Amino acid sequence: MTRRPFTREVEPCYEFQGHREAYARLSMAVENRLLGVLTGEVGSGKSALLRRLFRSLDTMRTHPIYISMADLKPRDFYGQLLAHVDEEAPYSVAKARRLWGEVMSRREAQGERNILVVIDEAHEMNEAMLLELRFVMSHQMDARSLFPVLLAGQPELRKKLRLKKYESISQRIGIQYHLSGMSREETAGYVRHHMGAAELQRPVFSDSAIQMLHAASQGIPRVVNQICSQALYDVERSDAEVVEDGHIGRVLSDMDRQRGTAG
Repeated sequence: MTRRPFTREVEPCYEFQGHREAYARLSMAVENRLLGVLTGEVGSGKSALLRRLFRSLDTMRTHPIYISMADLKPRDFYGQLLAHVDEEAPYSVAKARRLWGEVMSRREAQGERNILVVIDEAHEMNEAMLLELRFVMSHQMDARSLFPVLLAGQPELRKKLRLKKYESISQRIGIQYHLSGMSREETAGYVRHHMGAAELQRPVFSDSAIQMLHAASQGIPRVVNQICSQALYDVERSDAEVVEDGHIGRVLSDMDRQRGTAG
């Protein structure tokens, strides 16, 4: 074993259908300066997708701004944006909004790098910040945007955006995607990828173990990692050649006990 599988030592470059579709849509939102929304369960791979998107950017052409802040408010938002372009933010939100608009207009006129704004953990944004997106995505009177904004968050963000009071925001969304878990076949491929990346040929995961693994994890990569890591420890103790459904079952029972959810 050169690297331990199912950890951050192995780059999560295994790509399944949901990730391919999400990445294509995010790229389209960036290219067309749209408001994009990416949602998914905890551990579904949203952060991995954002990292991949950032790595794909031509830094000579694009200046990415990443914001992750609990209870993000408009003043914090503009403060972070302006700090990235070496401007001091006024205390007033209205003045900060106006200054940001002037900066963006000047950058466009001078042919400077495009701005990309990514707001992570966007389900934690408060009402004022969500409504502020009306102004963020509209430039003066022509309703065009000078830069793309991507929101990434948990499923609560989807629920929020369906509320009537956020209808004006929903109508501005150009690209939206909800990231689900991997299929059973994709889960099996994901396990093989991680084992191969660690140059491990043994133990192998039996079909019944994969079936139980997928049912328990719903194909969520981070949960798959947790279960598989513990299953390998269990197998190592018994010096077995195959990860069977019994190993997965023991891991799941232990996880329930540790969480205090065992019956």
